[in-house]
Amino acid sequence: MNISSNLPDVVDNYISLRAQRLSLDKQVADLKKQEEEIKDHLISEFRSQGLSALGGKAGICKLHMSVEPEVTDWPTLYTHIKETDNWDLLHRRLTTTAVKLRWEEDETVPGVGKYEAYKLTVSTK
Repeated sequence: MNISSNLPDVVDNYISLRAQRLSLDKQVADLKKQEEEIKDHLISEFRSQGLSALGGKAGICKLHMSVEPEVTDWPTLYTHIKETDNWDLLHRRLTTTAVKLRWEEDETVPGVGKYEAYKLTVSTK
């Protein structure tokens, strides 16, 4: 890809490509919403009719059931994790908002560093 050395042209090109992508993103989001509605309807119908699979001209849909975990008591879970050292039960992810709130209060969070992140904002005419 050749990028012009004329920065105003690069800005215009960026804004144009971004607008095209955002338009496509909206179309994809709309399709995904329709897909989810149809999927939910199929799951409901399969369950109510006792079906595990059903075919159409384009292919076959199969209903699979799995049992997934859901935390019902966070304090009890946290106590268990601390007592057993089973930290693998949690995702290893920092909550950026919570850290930034502490930084605003001039608190340090041990083990957490800082780095500069840059983002570009766009205003169109």
